[in-house]
Amino acid sequence: MSARFTDMVKESFYFLEGVGFSLASTEGNRLRYESPTSVVVIDWDARSGELEAFVGLQASVGHPPETYSLADVLGMEGVADRKMPPQVADEERLQPFVDRLADDLRVHAQPALVGDRMFFRRLETFRRANAEALTRGLQLQQVRSAVELAWRNREFKKVVGLYASVEDDLTEAEKGKLEYARRHQAD
Repeated sequence: MSARFTDMVKESFYFLEGVGFSLASTEGNRLRYESPTSVVVIDWDARSGELEAFVGLQASVGHPPETYSLADVLGMEGVADRKMPPQVADEERLQPFVDRLADDLRVHAQPALVGDRMFFRRLETFRRANAEALTRGLQLQQVRSAVELAWRNREFKKVVGLYASVEDDLTEAEKGKLEYARRHQAD
């Protein structure tokens, strides 16, 4: 545990106390603030340097709250310049990043801080859509790699099968390749 990190967070996130939060726990480089409706967790992994804040609704007794990263909140709100959490391994350089994290939370996560359930539903939908897009992107990457090999080997039937599984996501050039492969798959 770093007392210095704890002090930085307490100083930068002081505004939370003014909106009904209190410091509930400090474990290592993780501070947890709670209000009657919401939780905020600020976490710094000294090994990787990753600094992130998380927000969530208070959970029912015996169940941990589901939290969402501030990066997810910023992404949903369209703050394009901060999609990934900062990585700062040197504690001496951490203060401006903690300050920015606090500012981002104060400016972009007000609905989360007051426990707005609709905001959290939108956030869940956003996170799910991003996960699906990532999964689809990985699938496309695998298909494209396999098609490249099949295309070189003139295995047009295989090209057709691979491209057919992702036909809605093909580029115009790939659609042309698919049509060519369909015409020549029996050759």
